[in-house]
Amino acid sequence: MGDVVNFKTYSKSFKNKRRYENPEENYAIFEGVHEAIIDRQTWEMVQRIREGTKRRAPKTMEKNMFSGLLYCSDCGRKLYFNVNHPNTDLKYFNCTNYKGNRGTCNSTHYIRADALEQVMLLEIRRMTAFLQDKEESFIKLLMAQSMQEAEKDSKRRERELRAMLARCAELDSLFTKTYEDNTSGKLSDERFMMITKRYDDEQLSLKKKISALQAEIDAEEKSKHSAASFLQTVKKYTDIQELTPTILNELVEKIVVYQAEGTGKGRTQRLEIHYNFIGTLDTPEVACLPQSVMIDTRQGVAVEYITRKAG
Repeated sequence: MGDVVNFKTYSKSFKNKRRYENPEENYAIFEGVHEAIIDRQTWEMVQRIREGTKRRAPKTMEKNMFSGLLYCSDCGRKLYFNVNHPNTDLKYFNCTNYKGNRGTCNSTHYIRADALEQVMLLEIRRMTAFLQDKEESFIKLLMAQSMQEAEKDSKRRERELRAMLARCAELDSLFTKTYEDNTSGKLSDERFMMITKRYDDEQLSLKKKISALQAEIDAEEKSKHSAASFLQTVKKYTDIQELTPTILNELVEKIVVYQAEGTGKGRTQRLEIHYNFIGTLDTPEVACLPQSVMIDTRQGVAVEYITRKAG
């Protein structure tokens, strides 16, 4: 991705030539230093997909496109893909931590794969319809979601970062001067060790703060690019007719599945969709789309899809 990682090791003083391993939280990561082989968002998406599921699927069963994307709303564990036997047409997901399967979660968080596919297709259509109908409003919504309130503190963070970097450079000069005073006899070894330790502690503390502050600045910059990237991705699928694994993974980071409530026709189940790089998106109602849709998922079974505003 073109990044450089600094401060993996450090030395305790000029007299000690040994290098010590630095904890990862003390690393300083500088992004975009050299030409990247792959863009950051594609890299992060691929890593997420690779880590999405470690469960080995049977050789005779095709992996479902939603595998690794579904999470239990109660315990936070993933939902596993299953096929009903002997009715293999019925494919579903349920919580991997369900108590009935020797876990600790009290509910199954069961959801059928066919219903989920149709609901997600309608949700993406609703989002793209809003984009086509009111593109300016959609862009404002994305920016508000991705930026939040971070921008108002950006100047303060940059000012603090410059001051810390200047102090780090100053400490390097002080180290050198102290070492020269020690070698010339102006400064005793005992005094040298005491002063350099103080400088060393201050510099390590500064590096931690610089790393944290740089991460905040990078996150803010990343959020700006993420909103623009997500917008371009959504524009590619304004005429979506079928949900594919490629479309799903380009748009969706995860889906939180809540336990169904009620019985019979009054049974409802909430889904919380988190989109890549921007999180949940409260898309307003779109006049050109019905807000209630009946989906015939399989013979004798129908699911009503109803959109509701978050909150």
